[in-house]
This record gives sequence, structure tokens and C-alpha cells, in this order.
Amino acid sequence: MKIAVAGTGYVGLSIATLLAQHNEVVAVDVIPEKVEKINNRISPIQDDYIEKYLAEKELNLTATLDGASAYRDADFVVIAAPTNYDPQLNFFDTHHIEDVIDLVLEANPEATMVIKSTIPVGYCRSLYIKYAKKFKEKGLDTTHKFRLLFSPEFLRESKALYDNLYPSRIIVGYPR
Repeated sequence: MKIAVAGTGYVGLSIATLLAQHNEVVAVDVIPEKVEKINNRISPIQDDYIEKYLAEKELNLTATLDGASAYRDADFVVIAAPTNYDPQLNFFDTHHIEDVIDLVLEANPEATMVIKSTIPVGYCRSLYIKYAKKFKEKGLDTTHKFRLLFSPEFLRESKALYDNLYPSRIIVGYPR
């Protein structure tokens, strides 16, 4: 499969590394130095397993600054964008996730998107409502190809790939 991963922090880079063992993966980031390091098989984050896999494993992994080109041919887009929490406002800043969703829908509305970022309860439902309204405004059927899933992550910094390789729990759910 062709998979794009938006974000190359602990969550995104560990998922990209894991999936690149058996799939074509393009990691997307906005920081040129991180993209360059990944393309040179150097981890931009401290994680022993990621460092080892990048140096020693046969991975089908490239990195880019161009999200639109990465998403254009992707079957799946994993969204591992930052969602900084503001305790004063009791608010998650989710605008990076929605920026990625907008770009994916522009470049490849057929792609299935999987959110791996920390998000508030009910956020995916709010996105389904928001995008149904947007599709309706554009004259599209409200069931128009909005393929969005949420997959919670339970990763430790510096142990993210290890935690993906040997998960302590797997959550499977069904929307109501």
C-alpha cells in the first residue's frame, strides 16, 4: 500500500518506520532539517529503535515537505500532527489536524485518514458534521467520501517504535 504520514514526531515517525517495512511510506513534515535527516536515514528524534531501524533495516521510506504530492497517491494518510493542550483554556489546538484533512481532501478525497494525534472526546464526530456541511455547500452528497478513523496511541517518548512493535493494548471500536 501507499501510506503518507503527516508529522514526524514520536508518533508519526514511529508509525512511518513501522509501516515502511512492508509498504511504501512518505513522511510529511514542515521542518526541512527533519525531512533531510529522515531521507539520510538519521532519526531527528531520540528513540533507540527508530535510530536502529533507519540505520539497519530495509525500509521503503522517504520524507518530504510537499504534503499535497504525498497525499495524492496515498491509500491511507496517518495524521500525527501536534495538538497542543492549553490548560488555561481547557482546549486542544486541533488546527494542524484540520489543515492536513483539508489538504488530503483537496489532493485525494479517496484516501482513508487515520488520526493518531491526541484529540478531545467527540472530536471525530464534530469533524463528520463539519465536513458534511462543507460537502453540502459544494453541492456534494453529504455522505461524500469522508473516510476518517481515530486510532488512539499509547506511546512513550524515546520508546515509540518499541511500543508500536509490542503494544500493551489495542483498541477496536465501532461508530454508533
